[in-house]
Amino acid sequence: MDSVTASKLLNLQELDNQIESINSELEKIPAEIEKLRKEIESLKIKHDQLIHRKKELDFQKKEKELDIQTFQDRIAKLEIALNKVKSNEEYKALLREKAQAEENIIHLEDEIIQLMEEIENLAKEIKEFDKIREEKIKELENEIKALNSKKTQLEEELNKLITQRQELVNTIKPQALSQYESIKKRVKNKVIAIVEDQVCTGCYMVIPPKIFTELLKSEKLFTCPNCGRYLFYESK
Repeated sequence: MDSVTASKLLNLQELDNQIESINSELEKIPAEIEKLRKEIESLKIKHDQLIHRKKELDFQKKEKELDIQTFQDRIAKLEIALNKVKSNEEYKALLREKAQAEENIIHLEDEIIQLMEEIENLAKEIKEFDKIREEKIKELENEIKALNSKKTQLEEELNKLITQRQELVNTIKPQALSQYESIKKRVKNKVIAIVEDQVCTGCYMVIPPKIFTELLKSEKLFTCPNCGRYLFYESK
């Protein structure tokens, strides 16, 4: 291949490699941003769960306090009734009912104390978590912002490279370009393989002597008989 065409194709290959590298980076960014957003959502969900749990405990405490009030009201009525009963049997029954109500109050008070401890501990946990959550969310949002900024920069760089590529393509012989694009579709990378010590650096197979000799003296486009890549020999 003539040195001018070879040089242009090598430049084209370098541009294509850069374009592919940027596209690869751009493809990863949406998933990275989505992962960070899920982390933020996870922190918000945990916060909501803690708040919901505290509300549940507050509600349970309030219910038990209402139950205590109900039993206290019942005891007050029983004490009035005790002063009015005439039979010993009825008196004992009312005492048993009063004792049961008092026992229920004791159990409820114990449960309320336990609930108050849970509520207090949960309130501390919420306060500590909120501080960590705010810092973490800020950190995650900054990461998202950085990724979006990186995306913009990469897109700008990509557009410049695409423009450069098009300008270069316009100067390359159609036949050479067509074969380059055909090889590129097949091998994906390293369309042009440098020949070193009579070896194709694309597939690392030895170039047959006849082809190698032609490559040295001819300006035709030669491809590797093994991998089909363009062959380029740079005289030292």
